[in-house]
Amino acid sequence: MTKNKKQKIKDSREGFGLLEMVVVIAIVITTLFAFLQAATLSIKLLQGEKENLEATLLAKEAMEAVRSLRDESWPSNISSLANGANYYPVVENGKWKLQTTDPGVINGKYTRLVIFDAVYRDSQDKISSSGILDAGTRKVTARVTWTKRLSGASKELVTYITNFQGSLGLAQESKAIYYEGATTDADLISFPSDVGNGDPAQSFTTISAIQATKIELFLKRTSSAPADIYIELRPSPTGNVLGTTNAINSSTITNSNLSWVGFRFPNAISLSAATVYYIRLRSIPTSTDALSGATGALNWGYLQSPSSPYSGGVARRYVGRLSNPNDLGQQLDQYDFGFRVFVLQ
Repeated sequence: MTKNKKQKIKDSREGFGLLEMVVVIAIVITTLFAFLQAATLSIKLLQGEKENLEATLLAKEAMEAVRSLRDESWPSNISSLANGANYYPVVENGKWKLQTTDPGVINGKYTRLVIFDAVYRDSQDKISSSGILDAGTRKVTARVTWTKRLSGASKELVTYITNFQGSLGLAQESKAIYYEGATTDADLISFPSDVGNGDPAQSFTTISAIQATKIELFLKRTSSAPADIYIELRPSPTGNVLGTTNAINSSTITNSNLSWVGFRFPNAISLSAATVYYIRLRSIPTSTDALSGATGALNWGYLQSPSSPYSGGVARRYVGRLSNPNDLGQQLDQYDFGFRVFVLQ
């Protein structure tokens, strides 16, 4: 074989190898591009599922808010709401409320609202589009909307709620013992405390035996995120705990003015007639220990007069300070804090 033929064969083989390499690279690039497209599509699908799940959970939470308000009081919370209007569920002072002002987007994305509609029943007592108005039933639509890939998306849940307590004639909650003249909005309690200042407390006296279900305090938030708070009911400032309420997220307490904040006992507390009891306000972490991490500030509305404004009790502060469980704190003879004790009728 001549030298020229050998060179041509060699060049042909090298050219063929280069062509194979180009084809392989093209296949690899095409495959990678396909995988990339599939991955991008999967991410979009997962993001869509995530958004749909979040919207569903927000709608369910709105329904729970409506049920909570229904259970608290149908006449006060539900019956007066307008049909077809937009209501926005928000947490204020540790409990749900429905307001007509849009509070803004949730998690930077979602808008949530609730709509109530009247319910009618036909001659067979079935729900229908017309007939006799059922004032004890309302149709509720919870709607969550958001922007999804430059277009709108929404999630709706629909249910019916009834005034079952009114229908069954169940025991109603009412205000039994209270002092509501505590209009002074100032810091008298240094609470919560990270230096071990202790807890504020207010006593009251029962007239007859009662079953206490809830206590409301007249509070105002004066810092961005105070420590969470709860109430202990005791026979004395440092006596045995008779009952403990749910904890309140203090960041939900309004910072514009003093307002009533509700604390509920998981079970009604039996209180004897003509007996003194103490409402002791506690924090999480505790304000009785120095360096506990109990930060922030709250005002508990009070009033001062030459004699105690509320004849049935007295205010105290600094109870249990510096980790001393027997420290009764400072009695404020001329002061009383605002409070309400609720019972079952």
